[in-house]
Amino acid sequence: MSVLSPPPRMKIFLAAYSADPGLTDLAANELFREFGGGILGAPDVQSPDMPMPGEAYYAREMGAGLLKRYLSSPARLEPGALADLKLLAMEIESRRLSPSGGRAVNLDPGYLSLGGLVLSTGKYSGHRLWLGRGVWGELTLMYRNGGFAPLPWTYLDYRDPEVHRHLLEMRRLLVAAEREDRYGRDEQGGRDGPRAGGAPRAPSPPGPEPEGSQGGA
Repeated sequence: MSVLSPPPRMKIFLAAYSADPGLTDLAANELFREFGGGILGAPDVQSPDMPMPGEAYYAREMGAGLLKRYLSSPARLEPGALADLKLLAMEIESRRLSPSGGRAVNLDPGYLSLGGLVLSTGKYSGHRLWLGRGVWGELTLMYRNGGFAPLPWTYLDYRDPEVHRHLLEMRRLLVAAEREDRYGRDEQGGRDGPRAGGAPRAPSPPGPEPEGSQGGA
């Protein structure tokens, strides 16, 4: 019989792109500052601006020379928060329209779990799951055998090994945060037992990094 349990907390992720890096800065900062009264904090990982594969599709609305940036927050939230984050991202996009009325900046929030990367979208497709309030979630990458694996629908840029390098650093921080939650840390950075009550637990022997022990993305 299935046993219901609360969801694990996910690491918040953002992809932001524009033809103007200054506009990308402004919009991404607004999202981090405004969501949940600033609960996201400052980005803990931020890639450089990178050329965007498949730019021609978006250039019709946003212009040529698009550059994309990948960021993560130290905050870990329940997966349901992603719908609210997407709605705020869309509101911020609407403040920065081009002269033609199209978007001048695009904000794509998602979350990272031990099992993969989930992105949010307002467009339905058969492989996407309803998050509520008009927002769908898409499993874009799975974590397998020490790396990220694309799926048949994964966008071109999320197949790029350089993008995976930044995602792996984000995941490393997620693993470290979850281990700290479980064991706690002393002033020297070592484990000192569980955070919440109970006798200190002996350090576990070294082992392989989790492959998605929280049940996947």
